[in-house]
Amino acid sequence: MTLADHEYAAEVHEGTETTTHHVVLSEAFLDDLALVEPDESALVGEIIRYLLDREPNTAVPRELDPAALVGQDPEFLPELRRRLT
Repeated sequence: MTLADHEYAAEVHEGTETTTHHVVLSEAFLDDLALVEPDESALVGEIIRYLLDREPNTAVPRELDPAALVGQDPEFLPELRRRLT
């Protein structure tokens, strides 16, 4: 769900656990992604799916800054590009 420009809320249902996540896509992150006119809603979905492939929804941060993940996980940005092209 879009909250504002580049700001989204995502709800994840996994088993009996439901979590909500606030995702902000910074201009710097979008520039680093280097995709022409990315569909931001689809991007947020892929960010959440990427994280869920690695950990349960309860381990995904409630306040999610994808730009911070770029420095923590070298596979993150290339995998997002692959998923979105």
